[in-house]
Amino acid sequence: MATDTKARILDAAESLFADHGFPATSLRDITQEAGVNLAAVNYHFGSKEALLISVLERKIAPVNRTRLAQLEALETAAGADPVPTEDLVRAFLTPLFETWGKHGQGLPKFMKLVGRIHAEVDQDVRTKFIKQFDTVLQRFSAAFHRGLPHLDAIEVQWRVLFLVGSMAHTMTWGGSIVTMDGQVCHDPEEIFEALIQFSTAGMGAPVLQPVAVASRRGAR
Repeated sequence: MATDTKARILDAAESLFADHGFPATSLRDITQEAGVNLAAVNYHFGSKEALLISVLERKIAPVNRTRLAQLEALETAAGADPVPTEDLVRAFLTPLFETWGKHGQGLPKFMKLVGRIHAEVDQDVRTKFIKQFDTVLQRFSAAFHRGLPHLDAIEVQWRVLFLVGSMAHTMTWGGSIVTMDGQVCHDPEEIFEALIQFSTAGMGAPVLQPVAVASRRGAR
């Protein structure tokens, strides 16, 4: 029963935080949505901020564990050689897309919540959120760097950041993209493969030459 209560609170909080934002959602709103009393929220989580972090961890932690397990398997198989860039991109993206398929429309709402976190909560909460990705981003950045020797470490980190942004945007909007002929594409596998190819090409693209940036600025 306690597990059911905790899950109801998490479900209600995730939905309300995503739809109305963290600051605008009160604990009273959450207890009413979940059909529990305030004491239950305090017992399981202690505060609204702790509840938000638990909402995030519930989906992020399993995805990150799977990412790291897939990365370790790839590195073991590769031995002394670098892991191919496309394989790394797949290992990074596949766990979240599998979760998307499992949760249906629930994950886009979660991604909406993630977007709100960056815009609405204070720096301390954002820092706690980002910290959940520290190990994954460090491990994958190092693996990408080994296979992309033409890039320095900082450039690789930027490109991993672009990969994360493309992933988040696709998870939020990918299901409603309209193609040129007016047909709506809802096939998750097609969306996933398109993102894989786009991200792989972007990760391995040549380094932007500073002179090209300077010449464009001069042309303005």
